[in-house]
Amino acid sequence: MLSPALLAAPEAEPEQPRAERIPAQLGALLAAVVTFGFAHSAYFLLPKFLALELHADASQIGVYSSAMWFANVALVPFAGLWIDRRGRMPFAFLGAAVLVGTCASFLAVDRLGPFLLALRIAHGVAFTFFFVATQTLAADLAPPARLGQVLGYYGSGFVLTNAVAPAVAEWVAARAGWPTVFGATTALAALSGLLLLFVRERRATPHGDGSPVPGIGAALARTGFARVMGVSALAGVGFAAMFTFHQPFALSLGIERVSDFFVAYSVTAGIVRGPFGSLADRAGRMRVTRFSLAIYAVAAFAMIALSRIGLVWTGALLGVAHGLFYPALNAVALEGAGSNVRGKVTALFNGSFNVGFSFGSLALGYIALAWGYPPLFALAGVCSLAALGLLFRRAPERLPEEEVT
Repeated sequence: MLSPALLAAPEAEPEQPRAERIPAQLGALLAAVVTFGFAHSAYFLLPKFLALELHADASQIGVYSSAMWFANVALVPFAGLWIDRRGRMPFAFLGAAVLVGTCASFLAVDRLGPFLLALRIAHGVAFTFFFVATQTLAADLAPPARLGQVLGYYGSGFVLTNAVAPAVAEWVAARAGWPTVFGATTALAALSGLLLLFVRERRATPHGDGSPVPGIGAALARTGFARVMGVSALAGVGFAAMFTFHQPFALSLGIERVSDFFVAYSVTAGIVRGPFGSLADRAGRMRVTRFSLAIYAVAAFAMIALSRIGLVWTGALLGVAHGLFYPALNAVALEGAGSNVRGKVTALFNGSFNVGFSFGSLALGYIALAWGYPPLFALAGVCSLAALGLLFRRAPERLPEEEVT
């Protein structure tokens, strides 16, 4: 069948049929996502642990923070292919199981070195399998006219935990120590695996009947998808700068409670993905993506004046930007994707964002070490503007695209 080009005329939106109801099955999936997210998101506080407990400098924080995302980048093409061929649920369970082992192993970390690096890589493996599998499941469950809204709901599960988990982890670490944090995340990761037992995968087509499953090339060849990936990667650089390096920058300014950033980020992102979750579907997914990238740039430049603006306002700006950006552009990437290619599209889109995040975290750490934090955030703002510029280029001609269903 023919599907629309991903980046067709700037404001053209296909007419949507009458919205179907979102199935109740999504609730069981979101419960597992939220629980996994609590365990996963506690490690967004890792830069503080590295700086205060292991005495890491900015470049070392960049290395260990980026290791997880490099693992994601290396694995996502294979994850998408395997998930399309073998199903979503086995890999969701695998991701939860690997996170259990990773969190438990953090109890033995007492220094920088290969063991910590290996744990960060394992964390990336766990997140990649769980995220790609469960997000693809969410897309499978979504009525086409409400794809952006469902992906917004899915993302809200992680956004909520992005606020609560680091804030609680910071409080617990201050009162009971980091081993308690690592023990709690181990239990939460195990609970996410148990909750997955209540999720049932509904496969649109059988995959064991000998019918061919398209490879990665089928996803990469989709019209406009390369540009979508480029925009996603540039946004990932901006996200890495603010999400990773606000902590050592704030500590250098004498700001001790860094979890205020996560709370503000998550509250605003949750609002735009919750009550305003259908905005991209109604107002136009590309229009919302452009608007979000402009806010991304404002947030990055605002970080330069962190001592005056504070963590709450900078976190809130990033929350609005990312809360709008990710589900809107993700829905653009998935428009018209058949069930046998959807896992690969999800994986590649997520992977492109994490290319920016991983390389950004690694390179920006050395920039901060050499020139300080303000140039780091300025570069992040420029990357966000470059991503916006890509979306204002002339769109490619609409080409027929055959989807495998």
